[in-house]
Amino acid sequence: MKNKTTAALLALFGGSFGLHKFYLGEPQTGIMYLIITFITANFFPVGALLGVIDAIRLFSMSSQKFDAKYSKNKRTSNQPRQRQRQRSRNSRQEEIKMQRDRNNYKAISKKQRNNPFRKSADQKFEEYDLDGALEDYEKATEITPADMSMHFNLACIYSLKENIDKSLHHLEKAISMGYKDVDEINTKDELAYLRIQPEFESFVADGYTRKNQPAAMQPPKDDLLQNDALLAQLNKLKEMRERGLLSDKEFAYEKERLKRR
Repeated sequence: MKNKTTAALLALFGGSFGLHKFYLGEPQTGIMYLIITFITANFFPVGALLGVIDAIRLFSMSSQKFDAKYSKNKRTSNQPRQRQRQRSRNSRQEEIKMQRDRNNYKAISKKQRNNPFRKSADQKFEEYDLDGALEDYEKATEITPADMSMHFNLACIYSLKENIDKSLHHLEKAISMGYKDVDEINTKDELAYLRIQPEFESFVADGYTRKNQPAAMQPPKDDLLQNDALLAQLNKLKEMRERGLLSDKEFAYEKERLKRR
């Protein structure tokens, strides 16, 4: 290990004799400085001038650059460890990615991966054609029943269509097949309606399963849906939600309260 300050001071005060060169592991250059000093001693202190120049260069050099050039033991001992740590991090990341891919494609044949309905369903879902995407996803699951990402997308679509039971059904299927991205479940916009439902709270409390789900609420009576006053109130609620006056949770609560009157 070499010290930059020590080397610079040796160059400043002993540069004529090449002390800093000997210290830095350059004995041949140090001997050359000695020869120059003895040859030019009666004319001009060239060795001393070279030492001052070297001292200025060493003082202005960054510690990283000095260590890289002169502290070879440090460089050779640290670099393999750094490379090993980097390889270890890369290996862990690659293993996680491979495991994620394995969970989705483990039981899927070549024929299933080329599922034509899956491609059209993804495109329609991206274009917000919910009915078209729903129809294609349902057909695609008949060919590829073990595709967890399709079941997750179906859960999103049914949440947007406010069908709680089917949304939970497909979400549970996706999780049982290996879907583990809890953060996406708790933040994805398409699942916002599902997350504000009491059934979802029970679903999460039971470990993302529906084993202890309460019985589904009874749908409102048909004659209530035909009531003009009720329809007007429901439309008013929708309008307030679209204008941002009601949150999704407040809208769902008020709508359920109206239906139960």
